[in-house]
Amino acid sequence: MNITDNLKLGSTSYGDPKAPKLVVTPGWATDSNFLKPFVSLFPDYNVILLDMPGYGKSEDLKQFSISTRQTANLILNSIPKDCTLISWSLSTLAASCACYADTEKKIKRFISICGTPRFPSDPNWPGFDYRYVLKCLKLFDEGRNIRSIKLFFKMQTQGGSLTKEQNQFILEACDKMGNIDPQVLRNGLFKMAYSDHREAFFNLKIPCFHIFGAKDRLVKQEIASKIMDPQYHLCAVLQNSAHMPFLTEGEELSKLIRIFIKNTN
Repeated sequence: MNITDNLKLGSTSYGDPKAPKLVVTPGWATDSNFLKPFVSLFPDYNVILLDMPGYGKSEDLKQFSISTRQTANLILNSIPKDCTLISWSLSTLAASCACYADTEKKIKRFISICGTPRFPSDPNWPGFDYRYVLKCLKLFDEGRNIRSIKLFFKMQTQGGSLTKEQNQFILEACDKMGNIDPQVLRNGLFKMAYSDHREAFFNLKIPCFHIFGAKDRLVKQEIASKIMDPQYHLCAVLQNSAHMPFLTEGEELSKLIRIFIKNTN
């Protein structure tokens, strides 16, 4: 028996409960407030926004924020049957593991947005220099938590041409989220720097669609060439986006996702 078997992540549901279901998971240092644009992009769907362990409505599950496997189990406990699972950024690690472990076949298809099964680069994998994450960890050790988060968001948004309103949305979402336990944030950075779930990722046997931003400095668009496999893994790159295409190219993102869903029904 798994310690998380009887636990669920906190969630917020929007739209008609009888409509097709989109479940969306947020990235590091964000809660479901950051995912609100999905609600307006998919008004004809039942959009379910999850909070990851230690954030928002899942604050009481922070002890599981260190474990990708336990987080994956919590995701499976929290989602309905026949859903489309969408992961953004860091949550792709746990979401891809959830898809791999989905013996009940709850997940009909998987979509990652600016996500990857491994964030740092290696000789055969395009990624970022893990020393960037170690720099953030050092700032946490020095007690400069807010500075670390701002540094991270600055990297995410650079080159993405965010409007004044979009930047304001990010600031307001940060305010609504409130303070996050520093250990939860550190746990996420450790997973970003050291986790490697490529084996589970490449063994998924459901339709998968991976969307990248051409201007993303965290998750490089070159990853698309490493994972493109017409049988299970399709990829697309949004040319005018960095790490938050649901803000910068929301209509195009929605169009791509809708085509993918239609073609995999």
